[in-house]
Amino acid sequence: MTMTRRKFLVTAVAAGSVGGLGALIASGDARPGLVWRGSAMGGEARVSLYGADTDAARSALGAVANEIERLEDIFSLHRETSELRRLNRDGRIESASRDLADLIGSALRWREATGGAFDPTVQPLWQAAADGIAPTPELVAKTGAAVAIGGAAISIPPGAGLTLNGIAQGRIADRVTELLLAHGFNDVVVDAGELRLPGKERRAVGIPAAKAAVSVAEVAIATSEPKTLVFDHNSWRHHLIDPRTGASPRHWESISVFAPTAEAADALSTAFAVLPQEAVADLTSTIGDIAVIGADGKGRVRRFGDLSLTGARTATS
Repeated sequence: MTMTRRKFLVTAVAAGSVGGLGALIASGDARPGLVWRGSAMGGEARVSLYGADTDAARSALGAVANEIERLEDIFSLHRETSELRRLNRDGRIESASRDLADLIGSALRWREATGGAFDPTVQPLWQAAADGIAPTPELVAKTGAAVAIGGAAISIPPGAGLTLNGIAQGRIADRVTELLLAHGFNDVVVDAGELRLPGKERRAVGIPAAKAAVSVAEVAIATSEPKTLVFDHNSWRHHLIDPRTGASPRHWESISVFAPTAEAADALSTAFAVLPQEAVADLTSTIGDIAVIGADGKGRVRRFGDLSLTGARTATS
């Protein structure tokens, strides 16, 4: 069956486990009662409800599908008529939704918090990389652009462009979680490209960098890996681009961030993927209430931050 963005499927699960982060959630003896599968921001999305009443779950999952559709019409670069595409095309949007203004504002705050390692204005550099164009000083100069948000209007300078792909998946996962909680469901697993586990029931989640599973609850997890999308295998130019230089660093093979919200995990995994180990350790300590498990460029596993978020017994790095 081919899933479209406007249709969703609720299926009863008879046995086995439900995947998240690429089929990396092991549910053990507790099997989800219902699963929604669809798409979000161009990728596969999945919501699993445990111990759910079928009729109530169908109503809640219908609301989930509608909300994802609504947010894609705002945040997606894949949709010609999305608010973000119109902003990039015209340089200004007069009646922006609160969702767009809020998420761009949040992205700009993460830009400041990470010293520019996360930057929504990286889009011209990303597009150049996808088109096989080397980063030039002129392209790099387009990043860090000022974004004006005033009332319902948002504007960007000529030649600038925004992408929310490093944060919107997390925002969608958080919003879906809020909807499910409002419908009375808290024993859920939300995977909208980034993972959110709001319930107290621990579940085993495979972390690629560690080549092992962690047992976690009440946490969000996002993973960034250069190998996910490589534009040029000869130069190993990949999709995780340092906005400050235009380079595709090779500091990490894989890096996962654990945080209270999927939005934070998403933005930070994107930023940390372009930073060396020392900078990641410093930022993890400064930001607080997060943890990192990464495999560096030589495959060595590194752990930073509040490791209790990863299911570890201690919180030392």
